[in-house]
Amino acid sequence: MNAHRARRQEATSPTISASEIGEYAYCSRAWWYRHVVKLPVPEGQGRSRLNAGTQAHRQHGAWVASSARLRMAGIALAMCGVGVLILAFLITR
Repeated sequence: MNAHRARRQEATSPTISASEIGEYAYCSRAWWYRHVVKLPVPEGQGRSRLNAGTQAHRQHGAWVASSARLRMAGIALAMCGVGVLILAFLITR
C-alpha cells in the first residue's frame, strides 16, 4: 500500500479514546447518542434530566449489588438447611 493511500485510510478510520471506552462501558446507549447520533449534551433543564438519569443508574447499580448479596445469602442458608436435614437424618437413624 502506498503512503498516500495509507494516510487517506488513516484519516477515515475512527479513533476511539480511552475515555470513550469508559463512557461506553458505563452506558452504551449514552455513548451511542453522543458519538453516533451526535446529540448535544443538554444544558439547563436537560442537564437536570441528565443528572437524574445518572442518579437512576447509581440506584440501579446499588440494587443489583444488593440482589447479588441477597442471592448469595439465600444460597448459603439453603446449604445450611440441607446440612441440618442430613444431620437430623443421621442422628435419628
